[in-house]
Amino acid sequence: MQRAKEIFLKAKKDVTNLNFGLSLSKFGSDGLDFSEIRDYSNDDVKKINWKATARSMELKSNVFNETKQLNIVIAFMLSGSLNFGSSRLKFDLAVEILALLGLASVISKNAVYPYVFSQKLEFFTEPLFSEDGIFELVNTVLNTQILGKKPNFKALCDAINLAHKKRSMIFIISDFLEDSVGISEIAYYNDVYALCIRDRAEEDISMFGELNFIDPTNFSAFKTNIDKGISKRYKELLKSHDDKIREHFLQNSVSFTKFYSDDDIVHKFLGLMR
Repeated sequence: MQRAKEIFLKAKKDVTNLNFGLSLSKFGSDGLDFSEIRDYSNDDVKKINWKATARSMELKSNVFNETKQLNIVIAFMLSGSLNFGSSRLKFDLAVEILALLGLASVISKNAVYPYVFSQKLEFFTEPLFSEDGIFELVNTVLNTQILGKKPNFKALCDAINLAHKKRSMIFIISDFLEDSVGISEIAYYNDVYALCIRDRAEEDISMFGELNFIDPTNFSAFKTNIDKGISKRYKELLKSHDDKIREHFLQNSVSFTKFYSDDDIVHKFLGLMR
């Protein structure tokens, strides 16, 4: 409870002092609901529907109706790999981002739909409109076991598509270390933001010698000898993995940003909005 209060109060201070809630509305969706597809006519190029264009061989664009309230979906993906950090745990950073986004949303009078996912839906509630609701969400996530769990992005997409028929802003909080991170099924009609939680030490191994490892997602243990060659190969494989998911997100118009455990997350968000 005390940790939840600390994170909540810090997030509230940041949102209030930096007008973060007002900036959130600039993030992407502009409070729009999808209406129809029509022939292109001097529309904003961002509204071009490329799939419909390819099918008809004529330029098509999406038409949206304005809405006063944004639907904010925040998906917190549980994984044992979040239980790592050189300066602070990735899990703590992820919860701080959850609190910041949640408070900014309700202060801006938007509806927050929280999803806490691992291989399955762990927690869901009715839309939140109050600061008290965001505090309870933060406290619930902090008290959720993450070891032995890993995210299932397909199950997340299925749950969101089943529950949400209106255009939404969807923020996915994860370290995105899984082999399969496909989220194209929710990216077509929604504005999706992939917030990648990382620690610099896991991207550049600097410890060498014989080390014991335990996989925090399934508790399998192994021993290996780390030298400069293995460290270099690991770095190359992780870069290849990240390049692959970046390409997937780019193809589906998903914004992708990394947050490191030593980052100032508020200023990084503000920089992203600009």
